[in-house]
Amino acid sequence: MRPRYHYAPAANWLSDPNGLVWANGEWHMFYQYNPFGEDWGHMSWGHATSRDLARWQELPVALEEADSTMIFSGSAVIDRDDTAGFGHGAMIAVYTGARTDRQHQFQCIAASTDCGRTFAKFAGNPVLDRQMADFRDPNVFWHAPSGQWVMVVVLSDENRALLYGSVDLKRWHELSQIPQDGAPGHLWECPFLIQLPVEGTDATRWLFKVDVLSGAPGSGALYRVGQFDGVRFVPETGWQVADHGDEFYAAIGWMEPRDAAGRPAWIAWMGNHAVQKHLPQQGWRGAMSLPRRLSLRQSGGGFKLVQQIEPACRALFGAAEPLLLAQGCSPLASAALIELPAEQDVRLDLADYLGRSISCSIAGGVLAVQRTDPVTPQLDRSCKMHLGTGPVELWIDSGSIEVIANGGAQCLTLQHRMAGEAYAMRGEGFARFRYLLSSA
Repeated sequence: MRPRYHYAPAANWLSDPNGLVWANGEWHMFYQYNPFGEDWGHMSWGHATSRDLARWQELPVALEEADSTMIFSGSAVIDRDDTAGFGHGAMIAVYTGARTDRQHQFQCIAASTDCGRTFAKFAGNPVLDRQMADFRDPNVFWHAPSGQWVMVVVLSDENRALLYGSVDLKRWHELSQIPQDGAPGHLWECPFLIQLPVEGTDATRWLFKVDVLSGAPGSGALYRVGQFDGVRFVPETGWQVADHGDEFYAAIGWMEPRDAAGRPAWIAWMGNHAVQKHLPQQGWRGAMSLPRRLSLRQSGGGFKLVQQIEPACRALFGAAEPLLLAQGCSPLASAALIELPAEQDVRLDLADYLGRSISCSIAGGVLAVQRTDPVTPQLDRSCKMHLGTGPVELWIDSGSIEVIANGGAQCLTLQHRMAGEAYAMRGEGFARFRYLLSSA
C-alpha cells in the first residue's frame, strides 16, 4: 500500500534526496532515482515540487545517466549573481558523476534556466576530480561572510570530509578537512553543513551531519555541532545520533527559506541499503520522511539537534480529537498521528493478518520498538530511545512510523510492510491522548 502523506514515486526506485532548493514559490526535491526499475541502478535525479512541503507533484526525470556515468547525490543552488555565467538566477545542480564500472567518481555541474525542468550539463565537467573511486555527494552553499561558494564532500572509504571554496562553481580550491575523529562505523556518505538557530537565544551554531553506511548506531546519521568561519569547521560537541531508527538516511536540507524562528527544513530517505533490496517488488520502491524543521538546543553544556515535523504536514490531519482508550483492541486507519505521554508506562501494538507487527512500549521514560516481519525477516529490528519530557508523537503511515519525542530532540524512524486495512491497535495503561485520522 502506498504511503498517504509521505512522498513516493509513482514507479521505480527512490533513495537519497538531492538538490533541495526553493525557487519561484516552489520547494524542489530532486532524488536518486532509477528510471528503469525498482532496484538500485542507472542512478539519475528524479524531481518533485511542492508549494507547502506537504503535498508533492512528481515531474519528469531532471538529470539522466549518460555516457556510462550515473548521476549520484549532490545539491542545487540558485546563482542569483550569475557567478557561474549561466544567467542571473540560474539553478545549478552540483552532483557526483559516477562511472558505471565503480572505479571513478568526480564532481560535476549542470544548469537550468527553466526552474529545474531541464538541465544542461556543463561542457567543462568535471569541475573537481581527485581521480578516486570513492569521492562523492557534494553539499554546496553560498557563504556570504567569506564571499564564496563552499562545498563539503566526502572521501567515503577514508571516513573524512573535505571543504572546498569557489567563486564561480567551476574552479575549486581545498580549504580544510573534517576528520573521522572517533566517529563509529565505516564509509561516509551525504555530508551536510548548515547554520542553525539555538532555541531561546539569538545565537547560532553550525551542524555537520554525515551518514555512515555500516557500523554506526541508529540509522547511521551522525552529527556534531560547532563553529564554521568559511574555512574550517571546529566542533564543540562529540558525535551524536540524529535518528535512533534504521530508516532515516541521507538527510539534507533546504538552506532557504526559513520559518519565523529561523529554522530550515530537511528531509531523508526512509530506507537503507541493507534491507531495501529485499523488499518484494510492487512497482515502486522507496519513500521520503516527512520534512522536519531544524534548530539546536543547549543541553548539558553542549548542543542537541531538534527536529520537529513541518507544520504543513500536521495540518493534513485536521482537528485533533481526544480519545480515551481502555485496554483492548480498536481499529486504526492506515495513516494516523498519535500522541502519548512520556511519563506514563504504556504499550501500543500494530499488527496485520500476516503476522507483521510493530510494538511500541514506554517504560521508565524509555521507548522500545520491536518490528517483526515474518514475510521479510530482514526487516526484523528492535531499538530503544530515551524520551525526555513532553508528549511522544507517533506519525504512522502506510509503510512507516516516525517517533518525535522530547520536543524534537529525540527521533526514531522505521519503515514497515503491514497491510493498512488490517491494522489493529491494542493499548495497555493508556492515558488520554490525541488520535487523528488522515483526511487524505
